Amino acid sequence: MLDILSYIREMLPYMVAALPFILLARFGYNRIRGVQNLNLLHEIGAVAFLLFMTALFSQTILTFLYTGPIVTRSFANLNLVPFRVFVDNYYAITELRFWQPFIINFLGNIVIFMPIGFLVPLLWRAFNRFWKTTLFGFCISFFIETMQLTQARSSDIDDLWLNTTGTMLGYGLYVVAKKLIPQLDTTFKKVNS
Repeated sequence: MLDILSYIREMLPYMVAALPFILLARFGYNRIRGVQNLNLLHEIGAVAFLLFMTALFSQTILTFLYTGPIVTRSFANLNLVPFRVFVDNYYAITELRFWQPFIINFLGNIVIFMPIGFLVPLLWRAFNRFWKTTLFGFCISFFIETMQLTQARSSDIDDLWLNTTGTMLGYGLYVVAKKLIPQLDTTFKKVNS
């Protein structure tokens, strides 16, 4: 739990620094597009999504600024063996009594992408389809893993499917929320999109 709080603490300065730029970019975007009927809830959601993406990238690809907790792994900087995460976590838990890889590497990779699966279809009509949102989450994960190839971080094929699973679960939460609150589907969408 302390590792998770440490990650959140590390993300906050990036989010605070990015906020004025995100607000300025959203203002400029809406002005250039000539948006007349601004949906405030959509704008708040879009800013929240961009802040989330800033936080995500701060912990995954901005490693030259990274000061967060060190996550040790039992494999080299590149893993191309699918599902190796199960072996690594089993060994860490049963032999070393060490739960950090399971919490950070397994659950963390799923949970960190759930907001993408939830917010993207909530905010943009173009992503109302499961496959589009899933593909978007996969592409973000693929981008991160590709960027990590050139850094002192590990790039792992398991992260791709774990992140994509998180995106799918986030989309599932969006569908459930939409069923429970039917007006949710239109409340956060742009008025003139």
